[in-house]
Amino acid sequence: MADRRHLALLKKGVQVWNRWRSRHRESQPNLSGAILTAAFLSGVDLSEANLYRTNLVKATLTGAGLRQANLGGADLSEANLSRANLIRAVLCGATLTEAILSGA
Repeated sequence: MADRRHLALLKKGVQVWNRWRSRHRESQPNLSGAILTAAFLSGVDLSEANLYRTNLVKATLTGAGLRQANLGGADLSEANLSRANLIRAVLCGATLTEAILSGA
């Protein structure tokens, strides 16, 4: 289950989230199971985040930092992951139907 504080911060926008992440590098955000359908998260830093079983259907994640993120079981159907950093990300069981992965 997602940490309510992390989810509230993310919903304030990418700039607020990324500023918080730059000040809390040691943090491993927990957004597991969150519903982020059609969320605009272009350029967001979700490195090392727990996104297990998160609903990211139609989300915009262009240029997102997802290095070492756990996206296991996440639904990324129709999500735009162009130029996203997926190095060492866990995608086991993730749904990527019609996801855009160019340059990822």
